[in-house]
Parts: sequence; C-alpha cells; structure tokens
Amino acid sequence: MDAQALENNAGGLGLFGDDDEEENEHQQIQQQQYEDDLDADDILGLDDDAGAMENHGGSLLMRFCPHDSSMLYPKENRAERKLLYACRLCRYTELAQGPLIYQNILKKEVGNVLHTVPSAVSDDPTLPRSQNAHCEKCGHNEAVFFQSDTSDVRNDTLALIFVCCNCDHKWVA
Repeated sequence: MDAQALENNAGGLGLFGDDDEEENEHQQIQQQQYEDDLDADDILGLDDDAGAMENHGGSLLMRFCPHDSSMLYPKENRAERKLLYACRLCRYTELAQGPLIYQNILKKEVGNVLHTVPSAVSDDPTLPRSQNAHCEKCGHNEAVFFQSDTSDVRNDTLALIFVCCNCDHKWVA
C-alpha cells in the first residue's frame, strides 16, 4: 500500500484531519451554548427586575450569575452613578433595574392597635407609671405605659403605649 492510499484510509478512520474538524465543531457548539447563556436574563429565567417587590410576598429577588451561578451582589459604579449587580467570582455585571436593594422598616403605624386597649387600663396598679408623660389631650403628666407586640409577617416591632391616668387618652411613643 502506498503513502497516498494509507493517508486516505487513515483519514476515513478519523486519524488525521477529522479529529481537528470534530474538535472545532465541538468548540463551536460550546461557544454557542455559552453565548446563549449570556443572552439569558438570569439563571432562573426571571424577567422582572431585581428591585421589584411585586408578586413575591414583599420580598426582594436574589440575582444569580449566568456564568457560574454565584449570587450577584450590589455594587456602585461611582463614575456613572449607577447601581449594578456584580459577581464576586467572575467579572460579570448587570445594571440594576430598580433603585431598591434592601428595605428596612424602622417604625410602622400602630394606631390601629390603640383601639384594642381598654380604657380601664389606667386603673391597673400592676402597670408602671410615668410622671414625665405629657398628655396632649388634657395636659396631665401621669400615665401608665406598657409594651405592645405589633408584629406582622414583614417585621417585628415593639411599641410603647401610654394611657393618661386623668382622661384615658392613648398614644404610642
């Protein structure tokens, strides 16, 4: 068998040129899959922005890197004054759609709790009394006070409720 016949025969078995073509084809498929991953909004396929609080029980959405599935963290671009989400493992960043990344409710309205406090609570001798509480209604300085749990699903807060010993006016401090 001559060299030309051997090369033709070996080429048909994938020993010479076909391996390079198969490797190139495999690399092209991997590159296309990588580019498709880059085009995806995020790894979970969520179309809404990370700052939105709708349809998720009031919680913010976590964002993930489409390359390595790591969590994206908020990062400030000071030059452009923009909020970004950035991966800590690779250099992937994306622009945050909403300005909200965290919400901390320090105090909520507890006015609706005051109607549940009975007026006779000011006569309770077991409750502590304050001589420095100024009633806005009658100007009296003595009031009983106690803590009321006003927890709900979103946050847990304690409110200090005062009841005037003179006119039974109630307020929250």
